[in-house]
Amino acid sequence: MALVRRNVRPAEITPFRTWGPFSLLEEANRLFEEVLGDFARPVATYVAPADLYETDEALVLEMAVPGLAPEDLEVSLEGGKLTVRGQVKPAEEVKVRRYYLQEIPHGSFVRTFTLPVEVDASQAKAEFRHGILRLTLPKVAEARAKRIPIEVVQ
Repeated sequence: MALVRRNVRPAEITPFRTWGPFSLLEEANRLFEEVLGDFARPVATYVAPADLYETDEALVLEMAVPGLAPEDLEVSLEGGKLTVRGQVKPAEEVKVRRYYLQEIPHGSFVRTFTLPVEVDASQAKAEFRHGILRLTLPKVAEARAKRIPIEVVQ
């Protein structure tokens, strides 16, 4: 194993060093990283990015899940909570791998969304295309926007 010298910033010897609410935290993080190096960095976990938006008739959730197949996902709706679970599997096992960089996260993920309006679960529709899961959840009739006519009074 080869030893690699890390560039360590010189200690500051400023008598009038400024102090701020995060300076102590920054100093602790710097010391922690100097001592532990790459081991101090957290292990990546998978968080599927999502957009939740509303149309006049429905709520729509779009979630980016690249590399997954529809069978790797589970969607459930209970009350006002929408939950999406998935499993990102590691690449096929190879006897020997020497990673120089490993940023693709693996493992399970769960995202739960509190829906802002009541939806009709029996009419919900899920589509999967090019790594994007799209859920369309029609609103119940009472939750849909209603146009109120304006009466002119004289």
